[in-house]
Amino acid sequence: MNNPGSNNTFKPPHALVPTPKLYDELVGDGMENLAKGTVAGILPINPASVVLDIGCGTGAGTTAVLDAVSHSKTDKAHITIKGVDIHEGALDIYKKKAAEHKWPAEAIKADASNLDTIADATFTHAIGTAFLFALPEDGVPAIKEIYRTLQSGGVAAFNSWAHVPNMDPLRVASAATRPEGTPEIRGGMDKWEDAEFLRGVIEKGGFASEKITMRKRDVYVTGTTIQRYATMLWSFIGGTTKAGWLESDGEKWDEAIEIVEAELRKADGFKELEGGRLRLKFVANIAVARN
Repeated sequence: MNNPGSNNTFKPPHALVPTPKLYDELVGDGMENLAKGTVAGILPINPASVVLDIGCGTGAGTTAVLDAVSHSKTDKAHITIKGVDIHEGALDIYKKKAAEHKWPAEAIKADASNLDTIADATFTHAIGTAFLFALPEDGVPAIKEIYRTLQSGGVAAFNSWAHVPNMDPLRVASAATRPEGTPEIRGGMDKWEDAEFLRGVIEKGGFASEKITMRKRDVYVTGTTIQRYATMLWSFIGGTTKAGWLESDGEKWDEAIEIVEAELRKADGFKELEGGRLRLKFVANIAVARN
């Protein structure tokens, strides 16, 4: 969800605390829209299917699975979903949603790279939404676990961002408000823009190349007001460099937020909606792999 690159504990007074609830507000409907596009690759989901929602977070993937099942008129009561995540706070929200919406889902706290409590060939389907890039070794150990726990003939879907409109604004703000030589925000993410990099990770996890299909999909994200969005975005990611937050970030907070806002407005696909809310266009790489 938020992976600081530094042990520096300083935080500017105006920075919002990264929490699962704030993350849900930041991503708006983006994770659910990404998950819907990803789940489309593993359909149909039939009665008696057992689905792994790996890196489930607060439930975007599970929501997408159950929406797809409802539209197909399949009885979701006979489907089993296991939502796995390592973040207790995210799982608390997942459990609350599961209870409220009567999901046929179980929340499991586990490291995606070590699903030792789950037997081989358990799942008919698996979905991993926006999680591989946050894992050690590019998520290859997690892919191996998914491959191990997927039944013969089972299908898994993964994704990465081919284009995100909100990273360049952060980099521009960082370069403009921080001393020369300050580490760049979120270095190493660019490689995930290449669909073949995602394919390679999945192959290293055990899936045969000829059983992996790739496609791109536009994902539109509707959020809050642009000022609130810029503040959340800078709070979440601005301090994730190897240097962490700088003392000067507190003094230049307002300047950084103004730059992020201005740069977001320049992004391809940006639209300001009624009420001041914003819409951004992301592009996803979606991979479907069969066992």
